[in-house]
Amino acid sequence: MQLYPLKSKLILPGDSITARLVEALSAANLGVKNGDIIAVASKVVSLSEGNAVFLSKVKPTALAKRLGGRFEMLPEFAQVVLDESDAVYGGVPGVLLTLKNGDAVANSGVDRKNAPIESVIPWPVNPQRSAETLRRTIIQKLGKKIGVVIVDSRVTPLRLGTIGLAIACSGFQPVRDARGMRDLYGRRVRMTLQSLADGIAGAAHMLMGETRETVPFVLIQEAPIKLAAGKRVVSMTLPVKDCLYMSQMPRPLVEKTRT
Repeated sequence: MQLYPLKSKLILPGDSITARLVEALSAANLGVKNGDIIAVASKVVSLSEGNAVFLSKVKPTALAKRLGGRFEMLPEFAQVVLDESDAVYGGVPGVLLTLKNGDAVANSGVDRKNAPIESVIPWPVNPQRSAETLRRTIIQKLGKKIGVVIVDSRVTPLRLGTIGLAIACSGFQPVRDARGMRDLYGRRVRMTLQSLADGIAGAAHMLMGETRETVPFVLIQEAPIKLAAGKRVVSMTLPVKDCLYMSQMPRPLVEKTRT
């Protein structure tokens, strides 16, 4: 598998992701082939879609103020995290452990890093729809059959540092089911599923970086996946009750009722 980081000029609200990608490919003197994967940073997708929140326009609720005081967060920032979350389980200074779109992540994916001044950037409103739309526009522009992964970073239990997380993908199935296959000694595998999308996101995240790298795209070639255009992408998440980590958590401090 080969990965190529693609630098871009600063992407601003309303900018075309596809246009910036084409510019980045041209500047790197790279082309796209059938079967390639384009990894895209979630922040630039949100910015392109105009999904940034200015804290001066946020009115924190009493709950946001309480959480902000308890976990040393600006009440306005805590309010945005609450607005974006499906559940809040607790936190440490500056960070809430939340459930967002079926993922256990810090601060519902909301980030101040590399956001326009006095604003924060949530995840795209509908990451899966964003991935599918982006894939269609890239195919129309470049004429190649490709896959797309939208990448953010996350922390994992008891590990120091961030790794890549695929919050959505389009064009291929994100999980490979190894159950029923046999290992080197002939034993039948009972539980293992391999997260292809997260593996690709992790590799891309290393090249994207976390601060001033200006690498919102990574071109991935010869990835160990097969494109599956037109097929419904299976879920990458588990119910809380089936998760090794989250099933052991106490009841959330805040939980939204979905209708």
